[in-house]
Amino acid sequence: MKDQKNLETASYIVSQTQIFLDLKMVSYDLWATTAHILMLNKQNIINNKNTAKILKALKEIEKDVQGGKFNIDPKKGAQLTLEAKIIEKIGDVGYSVHTGRSRNDQIMVIEMLYLKNEIIGLMKSFIPILAELFKLAKNNIKTVMPGYTHMQPAKPTTFGQWALAYLNGFLKSLKTLEYYFDLYDSNPLGSCESYGTSWPLDREFTTKLLGFSKAWEIPQDAVSSRGFVQLGYLNGMAEVCLVVSKLAQDLILFDTFEYGMIALGDEVAQRLHPITGSSVMAQKKNPDVLELIRSTAPQVAGYVNIVFNILDSLPMGYNRDSREVKEYIDLGLTKTKAMIKVLEKVLTTLKIDKEKMLSQVENNYSLTTDLADFISQKSGVGYRLIYKIVGQVVDEAINKGKLLKEISADEIINKALMNKVKLQLTNEEIKKAIDPKLVIEKRNHIGGSSTSSMNKSLINAQNAIKDINQSIKKKLLVFTKAKEKTDLIVNNLLEKYGS
Repeated sequence: MKDQKNLETASYIVSQTQIFLDLKMVSYDLWATTAHILMLNKQNIINNKNTAKILKALKEIEKDVQGGKFNIDPKKGAQLTLEAKIIEKIGDVGYSVHTGRSRNDQIMVIEMLYLKNEIIGLMKSFIPILAELFKLAKNNIKTVMPGYTHMQPAKPTTFGQWALAYLNGFLKSLKTLEYYFDLYDSNPLGSCESYGTSWPLDREFTTKLLGFSKAWEIPQDAVSSRGFVQLGYLNGMAEVCLVVSKLAQDLILFDTFEYGMIALGDEVAQRLHPITGSSVMAQKKNPDVLELIRSTAPQVAGYVNIVFNILDSLPMGYNRDSREVKEYIDLGLTKTKAMIKVLEKVLTTLKIDKEKMLSQVENNYSLTTDLADFISQKSGVGYRLIYKIVGQVVDEAINKGKLLKEISADEIINKALMNKVKLQLTNEEIKKAIDPKLVIEKRNHIGGSSTSSMNKSLINAQNAIKDINQSIKKKLLVFTKAKEKTDLIVNNLLEKYGS
């Protein structure tokens, strides 16, 4: 063999960042390599005795990995370092490990196994958030609060319905993550470099041992999809983060002096604290945690954009560009996991000022629509005309600094006459029409804010949480059972041929 010259670009190609990321995935390389060896043994490509030697070497290396003693040789990269260590332990038999396999499908399956575990864990960590939002919704069915459009008071709602809205938003986002999990639940191992192999591989066998639902059928598609899997998961994470960002922004506003509807618990923000207090303004209790949570969405969305651009225009087959994607999926996972952890603490320690919420509704004219609804329903006059009449009265009241509850029946009747409409209306009827608690109960339809409607929505939400939780548990069970099955076959084979 011709002597190799010093490759001066090696440290750039196998960078310290890539080594750090690859070390996180070595255990999955060992699992995938073990499954591959068991398949080669099943297909009579490697005999029992040599298979046992390889498996024993892999177990020894696994102990090194668990003990933090496994180091990647930057001159070889992660996969060839593993192969070299096997050969070092068992000699020429180790040269059979890479039979019917390329680094391309090896890397692909390693990353997919790693990401499956990470995404399952990420989704699982969100269950307490769903549970806390459900609790907030259930405990605040009758907690009246202002609803906003364009950041202006719109119509009253309840804090329970606010919490339920975010709960449903998170459920949809988790479904997006689940969609990508299922979409890419295919085994690329056996695709080789991109074009298959003449070795008689049993891809269904490795598929079962690695916990995939099916083999990735077309080799070129499998290998060329490196990066697309990460892009999908990043899209799902970005969607989750986007909903969290909206929630954080709401809480930041609600926590201001001007809104004053909620307060952050001392566990997440304190006055006079060197981090969340001001260095000069003693009264300050800054929502730093919510601001940082809010900043996560644009960062993860940025990783989506970077990965998209890395993959843009890459030709069919393996391209080294795709390895850069590892860095951004890792950043996305790190940021999203940290955000979820702290969000749970924010929600569990949140303090709600119910009286302030109700007071805001009573004083911000947001019951105007409900007043118009009542008059239209009682009189039979078309809503658009009543909207005009009530709107003129309320506009005059706002200009005079008069509250909605101070408007009399006579004012509305007279304004109606000016618009050639006769109305019969009493002050008592107006009082009831703009009673926030009565108004909330009138919205008795699917998704409405009435107690009965909310109870039905809560049942639906509870079932949805149960379904996603069961789905996560099922995915985790398939994953862990596959690893257990692999280990069982290894142990049985070593018992027979490992001496």
